[in-house]
Amino acid sequence: MTSLRFTAYALAAVFFTSAGLVPANSQQAGKPPITIVTDPSWDVSGSKTQFGEWPLSAEQVASATSPLYGGTYKAVAAEHNERSKIVPGSVPVWRNRRADSEGEAYQFRKTVRLGPDPIRKITLEINCDDVARVYINKRLVSVEKRDGKLKDGYDDWFLFRSVSGFMYDRIYTYDVTDYFFTNVTNTILIEAVSLAFDGSHAYLSAKIAIELAPMPEPARPAKEAAPAKPKPASKPKVKADKPASAEAAAGKENTVFEAGRDPEIEKLRVGSILELGHVYFRADDYRPDTASFRTLDALAAFMKRHTNLKIEIGGHTNLRPGDRFATELSTNRARSVMRYLTDNGVAADRVTYKGYGKSRPRVGAVSKEADRMNQRVEVKVLEK
Repeated sequence: MTSLRFTAYALAAVFFTSAGLVPANSQQAGKPPITIVTDPSWDVSGSKTQFGEWPLSAEQVASATSPLYGGTYKAVAAEHNERSKIVPGSVPVWRNRRADSEGEAYQFRKTVRLGPDPIRKITLEINCDDVARVYINKRLVSVEKRDGKLKDGYDDWFLFRSVSGFMYDRIYTYDVTDYFFTNVTNTILIEAVSLAFDGSHAYLSAKIAIELAPMPEPARPAKEAAPAKPKPASKPKVKADKPASAEAAAGKENTVFEAGRDPEIEKLRVGSILELGHVYFRADDYRPDTASFRTLDALAAFMKRHTNLKIEIGGHTNLRPGDRFATELSTNRARSVMRYLTDNGVAADRVTYKGYGKSRPRVGAVSKEADRMNQRVEVKVLEK
């Protein structure tokens, strides 16, 4: 009887599943998650690196295509301590099967291309022997200023600041959702060092789980309105030129913000728009050019002086790309500016970001001059 009952339940489950009668939340689950683990497919530097007390600068972190220090090779499965807390599903890797010398450090790299699907959450788990820092898209994974103090085989103490993981018997977990971008190739670079004086248990073990959200439903076209009834002729009126943007329509004039040109805080009000001058991006890229740093540094300093100020970073593109690409690109650019501010001491709860794509052009035309005016980054005052 029990087996018959089980068979009946199983058949019922198959019926409901094949008929599409599954819970609504399952239908909206989005695409399967993407999982990246350390294994021999990772790139590793051909030569040992010097793992310093302080993190690398963005200029020192290798890009997705540049060679790693000493050349680019493939990692190999590594030996590890029996007591090591290896991240489940990962393969511990190193440049060689075991460490060759004291204080041996290498850089490990993996790239992942993300499409247009919205990102729901990305989690990093890392365990290593002995110390590691993680950089995603050249940005150090937030460690809340945590430092690691370790002793080598000669009883010398080493202090490593802002490390992303240390201690072989613990797995460190980080929320890295805001470190990744859609529609681009994201670069993960991990620099790890072994202080194992006997050279037996140097390794890196990590996993990154990327949860994707379902694509938003396309907007339904609005119903066509009934034709308006003709009105009696009236005297001609002189039409005023239409404002070039929504802000102008609301009577809010744009003010250019750049280094050495701070606006008067007393004249700003909720809804005021500040266009960031001299903030540049390469074509189809979301990362600010180095020429932009002077303006962004000035904006961060301005925010620190006026601690009640809360803003929205808005990204805008020209009219050339398609709607989806324009929205994604402008969102990623706005988020890059937001991250620059928070990386430079501005509290995260004071800055939001939004990509407007090409929905708010200043000039309804396609030309070099129109493109220059339309592709911009603006700051809107939310609170002051």
